[in-house]
Amino acid sequence: MAKSKSSDASTFLKTARREEIEALCKRAFGRIPKRVAFPGGRSRSAFMAEIGDERFVLAKRDSPGDAVIEGIVMKVLSPTGLVPRVVKVVDEWVVQELVDGIRLPVFLDGLADIREREAILDQSLSALADLQDYAHAQNLHHRVPRVGPDRDWSDGNLMRARKISEIVGIAPPLLDYGRLEKLFRLDPRDFVKADARPGNALVCGDRTVWFDWEGCGRRHALDDLAFVLSDEWTAIDPDTETRLIERHLSRFARNRSETEAFEYLMAFGVFHMLARMHRAIRYRDRDGKWWSRDKCLHNDKIGVTPTEVGLMCDRARRWSLQVTALHTLAPWCENLMEKYDLDLPDLGATDQRKAV
Repeated sequence: MAKSKSSDASTFLKTARREEIEALCKRAFGRIPKRVAFPGGRSRSAFMAEIGDERFVLAKRDSPGDAVIEGIVMKVLSPTGLVPRVVKVVDEWVVQELVDGIRLPVFLDGLADIREREAILDQSLSALADLQDYAHAQNLHHRVPRVGPDRDWSDGNLMRARKISEIVGIAPPLLDYGRLEKLFRLDPRDFVKADARPGNALVCGDRTVWFDWEGCGRRHALDDLAFVLSDEWTAIDPDTETRLIERHLSRFARNRSETEAFEYLMAFGVFHMLARMHRAIRYRDRDGKWWSRDKCLHNDKIGVTPTEVGLMCDRARRWSLQVTALHTLAPWCENLMEKYDLDLPDLGATDQRKAV
């Protein structure tokens, strides 16, 4: 979605991919693109196409039905100015405007002042809450599918710590799985973006635009708040984190009590972090080394780095202490940090967090 340096399609695209793109652009625009680029990397299906003097993003979805739902949602949300404008839907492809902006993680990483990061996250969370409110006003929560309410989803997320333990070679935590499963068994009645990670947001001056609505649906509004605050690229200190939660919890809680909302946020956030940590540690184990931080950050990859895994591990430790059924996860997180010799960075000065 962000602007990227373009290259001639013929210089790097394989013939089959180039022919697919040209055929798609002929259907969507009646002509082939002058140039294409892959802001998220060539391995991803989404790409930027330059048509005449305009540039568009074309994103492939799993099915034409998924693309139609996403197109409808984005068109409904378009008046907010907080999502890209949808041009059309062509089979399983969503065609939308290219928004000029900087991905939220990259923008945050460039801010040495923690207060500036807090202000940008305030802006981004307010935009997300505004989108939820607008979606409810337009009755979108009754027009989208439920997100992750089944047992497979719950069981899979509850087993992350055990899988990480097997890879790392440490004892798994003893968790109250029954109590935790009940906590996640809720009535899915809120519209959520889902996958509201910072990598799916663009900072455009005084507004934040949220893109990639493929996974939107109906679940718990607090999920979106958790996605942002528990992401490994949300590099903030505990005090900043606390202030953001205090300011935004009530909006995402909707009509739930503050106590219930806080406990759910902490628990859901912990398991989201465990899912991200599991992927990062699995890749490190596979490759036998950490990845380049700069490449992870600028190519919108998961943070397979000691800095980002360390941030998530420490945050998961702190958040787990807020949920009775997760208390035993705190010493497990400490063991994990010791195993990898993970040190927390100086969150007030990004120039000290060098690429690995």
